[in-house]
Amino acid sequence: MESDFRENLTSEGHPSKDELFFQLFMTYQRNLYAFILASIHNYADANDLLQETATVMWRKFDQFKPGTSFLAWGIAIAHTQVLKFFNEHKRSRIQFDDSLVKELADTTMTEMKQAAALTEALRECLKKLSPTNQKLLQLRYQEGKSVKAIASSLGKPVFGLYKAFARLQDALQVCIENTVKRSEGTFE
Repeated sequence: MESDFRENLTSEGHPSKDELFFQLFMTYQRNLYAFILASIHNYADANDLLQETATVMWRKFDQFKPGTSFLAWGIAIAHTQVLKFFNEHKRSRIQFDDSLVKELADTTMTEMKQAAALTEALRECLKKLSPTNQKLLQLRYQEGKSVKAIASSLGKPVFGLYKAFARLQDALQVCIENTVKRSEGTFE
């Protein structure tokens, strides 16, 4: 197993081109799929286009500039694949002109950036919570335990725990909004 890993490293100990592409693609595959699906609204076609997009990205990986956004680069390629798809399927009942497809792509990209900003803000805000509150949220949302079960295991009143979760949710909402405002300057 170790020898396989070493084969993927360059002489300087960095991941090879293959390994780097795989790592980056796997990190952003869901985002690319979401973009494609939002553009064409058909699961089967979106799966096919994701595969085609991955192939094109792999072929053009030498053109990717390290330090830039792999996701933005991938979405630009996916956008081209979506336009190509629509041009090849002009006989379908629904047709979109290129400006509408571009507008949809821009809107999807904006929404994905907003979702990423919210997710990052949530991560930051969760780190600011006390260990006790982090544990409460972990029990409820990661482990899926009911409020009643948590209250029972902690020896706390159920009603009091519901109030605690409501306060935590309110505090997280305010923290997330403030974090996003600080990082981007706007929040809608």
